[in-house]
This record gives sequence, structure tokens and C-alpha cells, in this order.
Amino acid sequence: MKRLVIDSVELFPLAEDELRGFELEGPATGATSEAQTLHFDGWILGRNSPVKAVEVLQDGRSVLRIPVQTPRQDLAAAFPDVAEAGTSGFSAAVGALRLRTSFELLLRGELESGVTMPLATIVGRREPVELPPADGPRPLIVTTLGRTGSTWCVWSLQSHPEIVAHSPFENDARVGTYWMSVLQTLSDPTSYLRQVYPGEVTESDWWVGHEADVPARLNDSILDGWLADSRVYELALACRERIDTFYEFLAEQQGKQAAFFVEKFLPRQISSDLLRELYPGAAEVVLVRDLRDVFCSVLAFNRKRGYDAFGREQAGSDDEYIDNVRRSGEALRNHMDGRETHLIRYEELITEPVATLEPLLEYLGLDPAGAPAMAEKAAVSTGGMDHHMTAGSAAASIGRWRRDLEPELAERCDAILSPVVADFGYAAAEGDSPAAA
Repeated sequence: MKRLVIDSVELFPLAEDELRGFELEGPATGATSEAQTLHFDGWILGRNSPVKAVEVLQDGRSVLRIPVQTPRQDLAAAFPDVAEAGTSGFSAAVGALRLRTSFELLLRGELESGVTMPLATIVGRREPVELPPADGPRPLIVTTLGRTGSTWCVWSLQSHPEIVAHSPFENDARVGTYWMSVLQTLSDPTSYLRQVYPGEVTESDWWVGHEADVPARLNDSILDGWLADSRVYELALACRERIDTFYEFLAEQQGKQAAFFVEKFLPRQISSDLLRELYPGAAEVVLVRDLRDVFCSVLAFNRKRGYDAFGREQAGSDDEYIDNVRRSGEALRNHMDGRETHLIRYEELITEPVATLEPLLEYLGLDPAGAPAMAEKAAVSTGGMDHHMTAGSAAASIGRWRRDLEPELAERCDAILSPVVADFGYAAAEGDSPAAA
């Protein structure tokens, strides 16, 4: 059975002013694997500065950093005048569960001088993890951004007698994310190879492993393949059972016959994709809010707490942060492409809760007649709400960007963000409410 298939490998033109040479010896176009592991092998040699590492990125984020340090006597002979040629090889592997089922990876070289350069793109597919059917509650994934009213959304959803969540305003539990992260870590060769290549076991996290001191392969190919194949599926089943046990216990505490458990995720998280693989009956809600109000709410919440968060701490100015919000909105929009999801707008959840919840319940296969009771129960105040709120009321948080921002900042915010919110059905600046679908 082919767990992995490489559809194409494309090399970028060699940056001859920075590199003497680069060769990707694997993976190659058309390569397949019977294990849930993807290997990278090759060599790279800098011209004026040594190459420190080759980094593998997915969706702009690093999934593997491979030190350039593998001995290569053939290259030492080919480049006798270059001191680092004898250690210019790289070899490492990444667990396929860190990758999307259809993935596109960017290989990037990192020189000691700090210069980085693209080396290759790799496009491929991996086999989804298929497990026996689960008996407990299924995931109700709420994919959204920060400061979109997501906690209120989870609070509203768990007001249904067949939907369970753990104290949304107090703890914001991420049980699914936790166990999917455990699965990704323990199914990665940098971790599971520690069983037979332990290194320094006195380190507190030795079993996790680090790319720099774990071999890409074992000398025993049979054992190597056994560890990388069926053991991954056994681990996936064990992690799913831990999620099931938690939410079955929680449902019993709350006196519910739960069909779903609800948690929040960001659009770039692989963990939500893994949950959908492990739970074929999972459902996904995409929660969106006018990004202009999201920007305004982040600034207000940061002032309330006395420190910057939600990515504002990484931006040099408000204008730079507005652009970050734009990119996050585009990521949320792109996340919906090709997926079965149900869109909820924050503004409609606040102003028309019953009309918003009825089609959601239909999407979930639950009785839409339960929407009025959900809305009534969700409206009951809980102590944790005060920590999250930065406006006098939920209704007052709608369209706040035009009231709370300085006119020039509001104008720039509108100019940059309005094209993105229009894709989610929001009206132009003269209106505060979402446009009719």
C-alpha cells in the first residue's frame, strides 16, 4: 500500500552568486513510500558563506529544519579547496502526519550569513488515516481567528443538549488539539526512533528527539519500516480514544447524550485536518467577523490587559498589523475552498441567534426546533464573559471600528480590509451588517 506519493519536484534556478551547488537526491517525482514518513536527502554547498540548514516549509511555516552536516567524501574530493565540502550533505525525515493530505512544500537554504533562498518545491499526497468508527461524540470544529466572538460561539453551541464543551469562558479547552499534537510528535521519526537510538536519556525531553541528533533511517530497514507504518495507526487510535474518554466523561457530568464536542481552531492548524481524518463524521463551522471590527477589538483587548497579543506584538505599526489581519482573513477564506463547512457570521449570531442557529442544527443533523432554547440559554450571563468583552454589549461591538478608531486609521483599515470581508458577504463601508447572501 502506498502511503505517500510524490507528484512533482521542481528545482529553482541555482543562485550561483550564493551557492556552488545543490542536489536534491530524494524525494523525486513519482517516488512512493509504504510508510507514513517522508525522507529528504541531498547536498548543498555555499560559495562565500557555509550553508547551515535546509528548511522544509508548508503554508509558509517550518515543519522540518535539517542541519547541513552529513559526511560526504565524494564532495570533499570534488571540492578539495572548500573546507566544509566534506560535511555538506543533509539527510532527515518528517512524519507524514505533519503534512496535509495534499501538500506543497518549499525547501529553503539558510546560509550562515543569514541569507535564505528557495531551493525546490515538492508536491505530493499522503494516505488519510483510517480507523474503525468511533462511538463517542464527534468533533464540531469551529475554525476562526482571534477576537471574532469565538468563545461566545462555542458558548452558544454547547447550550444544545447534544453538544458538549468544557467551560468556554473559563478554560477554552483544546483536548483535540492536544492529542493531535501528541500524535504528530510521537509519529515523527525524530521521536519514535529514540526507542532504539536513545541518545542522552537524562534530558527531560529526550524521547521527543531533535533533528540534529536523530538519524534519518535505521540500518535495519525492516525495523525502520515497521516503526514507520502500522505503529502510526495504533498510536492514532490510542490518541482518539483519549479524546473520546474525556468528552464521554464530560457529557456524563453535564447530563448530556452528546453527539458532538466543540473546540476552536485556527485555519492553518493541521490538527483540525487530522481530527477530520480520525472522525469521519466530524463537522466544521467557519466563524467570521468583520475584520475591521476584529482589528479594533484586538487593540481594545490589548489595552484592557496592558500588553500586546494576537500578533500585534510582532507588528511594527498599526498599518503593518492591519495587513497581518488581512492575510489572516485571506487564510480563513482560502481554508473554506474545497471543504464542507457551514459559515456563521458573528454579527448574525448576535442579532439573529435563532435564525442563525436553525440552519446550523440542520447542517449537523440535529432538530432545528432546538434553536430558540439554545439562544435563550446562551443569553444567560456567566462570570467569565467580562474578561473577554471590550464593548458595553455584544450589539455595541458591531461596527465599532467606525466609532472607536481615529478617522485616518479607520480609513486605512477600511481600504485594506473591506475587499476581504466582501468575500464573506459583508456590505461596503456605508453599512455595518453583512450583505444578504
